[in-house]
Amino acid sequence: SYLRRITYRYHYRARKSGKLGSSMKCDLNWAFEGNTFSFSSDVPRKQFSVEMTSSWNYPRTGDITVVLDRIKQRLEVHKLISSKRYSNDSKKAIGIDKGIATLLSCSSGNEYGENFSKIANAIVDKYGKRNANRQPYMSLRWQLNQQLEQLEKADKPLSKTASKKKIKLLGKLKNLEQNNIGRKSYDKSYRSAHETVRSFINCAINRMIEKEHPAVIAKEDLTFVKEKGVKSDNSRFARKMRKRLNSWTKGQLDERIEYLSSKNSIETHDVNPAYTSQYCPICGQHFEERYGSHHELTKCKKCGEMNANIAAAKNILSRLTDEEITLYTPYKRVKEILVSRIKEA
Repeated sequence: SYLRRITYRYHYRARKSGKLGSSMKCDLNWAFEGNTFSFSSDVPRKQFSVEMTSSWNYPRTGDITVVLDRIKQRLEVHKLISSKRYSNDSKKAIGIDKGIATLLSCSSGNEYGENFSKIANAIVDKYGKRNANRQPYMSLRWQLNQQLEQLEKADKPLSKTASKKKIKLLGKLKNLEQNNIGRKSYDKSYRSAHETVRSFINCAINRMIEKEHPAVIAKEDLTFVKEKGVKSDNSRFARKMRKRLNSWTKGQLDERIEYLSSKNSIETHDVNPAYTSQYCPICGQHFEERYGSHHELTKCKKCGEMNANIAAAKNILSRLTDEEITLYTPYKRVKEILVSRIKEA
């Protein structure tokens, strides 16, 4: 609001310092009796006792964190507790294929998180260009640091000329840090981009769970393959950024699937991912070709055109009960099994 903006300069803002707040972890040497909290000290056979504002209503298991907040002048006790789990009376099992163009493709034929690659590519293009613009300043900083090291390596005391040169180099480095290669604004913007991706992932998974209502989810334990869609920027900075974002997205997607499935009482099982997107789930034939803007379409000799991601999800679901192809079956052995099944059919 307007009032907040004009009074902002008069608000007290605590200086960032490690002295304003400190914390310690307590494992077994702590106890609650009513509202009294006791925990170990650095003195042998002596404990601190503090009166808390409320009683302890949780099981005495696991570690706790004791935080001393010097600004608010209070002691906080932090405890990690399990989140609420919802009951699930479904008996449905589904397989999911993870991707970048479309986050989740289900064996039921539905897809969730479409056009995710547009968000990812926008972030890659933005930070690829930003990193490219920062690179000359990073190179200049490296050169200045090299010159400083050469000056400091000299055994003799610095001459008057060398001292002036050192002061000048330090001034240039300070200006670079303040005006060109500072990370405060960069990190804030980058965290915001990550929050956008995280929100999109959570929304896609929640929509899938709500619509599919499964009891079991079979998923592949797969590192993402490089996206083959059209890229507006393919510089080395963009490639590096894309690799970093895809790797982070893969880990975030897998972690949120595990968490939200556990919260909704859904079992998750990893299956062998080898060749799931290369063979037809109906007849077992090898796909002839892949095409489409993101290689999402494929063609089978017998069954015709189909969505490759949904076909992969169906193969993943069938791997859940496949006795020959287990999670740790080598990929070469998996191919031998699939080829032998085609010959037997």
